[in-house]
Amino acid sequence: MFSFKKEQKVFEIGNVKFGGQPGENPPVAIGSVFYSKHKALLDEKTGKFDKAMVEKEINDFITILDENDIQGVIDVVGAHPDALIKECLFIADLVDIPFLVDGLNDEIRIPAIKKLKEAGLMDQVILNSIDENTTEETCKELKKIGVKNAVLLTFGTRYIFPKQKLNLLKDKLIPKAELAGIKNYIVDTAVLDIPSVSFTAETTRLVKEQIGLPVGYAPSNAIYQWEFVKQYGDKARCGAIASIMVNCIDSGADFVLFGPIKFANCVVPSLALISSMKTYYRKRVLRKEVSDKNPLRKIF
Repeated sequence: MFSFKKEQKVFEIGNVKFGGQPGENPPVAIGSVFYSKHKALLDEKTGKFDKAMVEKEINDFITILDENDIQGVIDVVGAHPDALIKECLFIADLVDIPFLVDGLNDEIRIPAIKKLKEAGLMDQVILNSIDENTTEETCKELKKIGVKNAVLLTFGTRYIFPKQKLNLLKDKLIPKAELAGIKNYIVDTAVLDIPSVSFTAETTRLVKEQIGLPVGYAPSNAIYQWEFVKQYGDKARCGAIASIMVNCIDSGADFVLFGPIKFANCVVPSLALISSMKTYYRKRVLRKEVSDKNPLRKIF
């Protein structure tokens, strides 16, 4: 158990708090919908989907978050602008928690962001993401639109190791966020594959230690593509998924993108377990304040 000497920033996006010292606020579990191969997604170009299936997955997610006192965000993935707009508006009608506007590029994301502004949803919207390739022109457009919240993605072919990722964040991504007028930005330390999660975890620690920003990452793509564990069945796979997500939070991360929202049952209780341990230590040993919302109140 530990705390960081650097003062930690806490950004409140909608009804979710990102950041703080370990154990201060519950972690944020981010689950994805409308991703490639999502059974509910019937046509990724038009955004046609099975509304009943998505609604059930979302409701199940909200229920398990409430049962464990874990915070949540929904990652809304879209392959085309019209589809992403339709999907985001549907999610916004279902829940009051924030959601990521997650398109492959700015040509997909920005039209969606504009429509969401017209709908009055900017407090709930998190742009995913500002990265190495985000141009000055795009930053100025984001400022003009009035985007308040964004993910800063420390990904690039020249930025593999922790110190390289940290330099990318300091020298390029934070200045871009400031140029774009972003009020609340959270850092994704960018997973490449399972072995390199060690780099990502160390980058997470460095961000907290040196800058104090809310930070996390997405082990999801790497772990779900891991073929080796599948020979041991679904229970073993669920255990592996939960373990890598817990490793993320245990490295000091404030949030984790855990992949398909249907895996919330596999992930959220484990996040609650490790979070409650951190909260207990902060409260009993460090004698520091903790959030009124925390798993320690619920799971024991």
